[in-house]
Amino acid sequence: MQKKIQLGAVLVLIAGLAFYGCAAMTGIPKGSTLLGVYEGSFNGKFDWGTIEFKLYQTPAGAQVFSGSFMEGAQFPANFDGQMVNGKLQGTLVGDLDGTLSGELSADGRSMSGTYKINDPPFDHGTWHAQRR
Repeated sequence: MQKKIQLGAVLVLIAGLAFYGCAAMTGIPKGSTLLGVYEGSFNGKFDWGTIEFKLYQTPAGAQVFSGSFMEGAQFPANFDGQMVNGKLQGTLVGDLDGTLSGELSADGRSMSGTYKINDPPFDHGTWHAQRR
């Protein structure tokens, strides 16, 4: 009986780690090349803080990104998505449901856009980032 309880606890722990590991994964294909890192800030109705994007070129030629919103001591809200013709479209990954959109400047030095969080407190706002 004791062994079954211990085995059950181990299986629950493994399942939890697998779930959180998958939630933290981004949609960046293996072998992608980092094109640039962009850092800046976001400002919403309820939240504000810093934002970071990493832009990649995939082996197939697509441009994809991953990044996170950081606010105070809170854990980051991660996102990923794709860029087509300088336009960014992404979604929040993990515990939050939301979207992110934006545009890369013509010279490639900055990007800016909007975000929307669909979970309470249903925040929305703008962001801007400069190439590091």
